[in-house]
Amino acid sequence: MAFKSPKKAELIVCEGSSTEPAYFNALIRELRLHAVKVRVMSPEDSEPINIVDRAIAEKRQGVAPGIPYNKIWCVIDVEVPPHRTLGNAWEKAANVNGLDLILTNPFFEYWFLLHFKKVTTPFNKDKDLHDMLKEVHPSYRKTHIGFDNLYPLTETAIKNSKEVLKEKHCSDDLRDCNPSTHVHLIVEHLQKISERPMCRVTPTRRL
Repeated sequence: MAFKSPKKAELIVCEGSSTEPAYFNALIRELRLHAVKVRVMSPEDSEPINIVDRAIAEKRQGVAPGIPYNKIWCVIDVEVPPHRTLGNAWEKAANVNGLDLILTNPFFEYWFLLHFKKVTTPFNKDKDLHDMLKEVHPSYRKTHIGFDNLYPLTETAIKNSKEVLKEKHCSDDLRDCNPSTHVHLIVEHLQKISERPMCRVTPTRRL
């Protein structure tokens, strides 16, 4: 009997309990990621060091006995002011193979904003970012991110994100680069392993 190797699995550990999981779960469904299993987890204690510790624990445990995770992502906001354990989390994650720390400075909603416009002006509080996002994405709520409007603009968001990093001369460490994000790295990776090409149609705005 021929041996059938197990499917690879990937894990996304999110700081947020609603916005980030809602986005990644919707993206995973849209891209029909059957070949690679991706789970989104949100620890109750969302300090960056706890996110990294949770990811390391999951890495040791694996998907099942003898089946390791192929890749693990930690999605963390820098916030304003920055998380007190962010430095320790960054250093700890850097020493773990197969674990990538994905930062957004200051908040994950900046990734959503990049779907509609490129913004390089720093944000000093979350309200400023949320107000700007609501102007271009009126249907957005933390409990309803309006994925159907975001998804068709994914390529625009990726392009804008890369341009911001280049224009602001951001390094791999985004802790001092407000605003910026590396969420596009996960999205491009999921696109690459997807069985479905990215949609490029124009979204229908829902007011």
